[in-house]
Amino acid sequence: MTTLTYRGGGKSLTSSESRFDLAHYARKLVLAWTRWQTAREIEAMPFDIRKDIGWPSTDDNKHRTM
Repeated sequence: MTTLTYRGGGKSLTSSESRFDLAHYARKLVLAWTRWQTAREIEAMPFDIRKDIGWPSTDDNKHRTM
C-alpha cells in the first residue's frame, strides 16, 4: 500500500484515504455548482413567480405595493 506524506503537517494518508478525500471534495464542488445554477434559474424567473414560491427578494422596495 502506498503512503503519502504531506510536507505541512507530517500527516500520512494511504492512497485509498486520499482518493476518498478527493471524491468528497469533488462531491462538494458539484453540489455547490448545482446550487449556484438553481439560484440563477430562480432569479431569472419573474418576480411574481418567485414571490409565489417564497423565494426571498433582494429588492423588495421596488415591488412593494401600498
